[in-house]
Amino acid sequence: MLRKPGTTPGITTPAALKTLRQHGPETLSDLQFLENWTTRPSYTAASVLRAGQIRRTNPALMNDITAGMRQHGK
Repeated sequence: MLRKPGTTPGITTPAALKTLRQHGPETLSDLQFLENWTTRPSYTAASVLRAGQIRRTNPALMNDITAGMRQHGK
């Protein structure tokens, strides 16, 4: 799959991109999950626990991603 250099598949918010640059590719799946969760939450036990854990450990990131997804959706 071809993609534009310097882009990351599935990451659209500035907060998620900044976090990815700071903490590396091991955060990619969590960041993709958070962006998807803010637009289409899944209420399975695993999803709720994962979102809650990420939200508790980094509430500012969750707020920034939520705000970014709302702006992106407009």
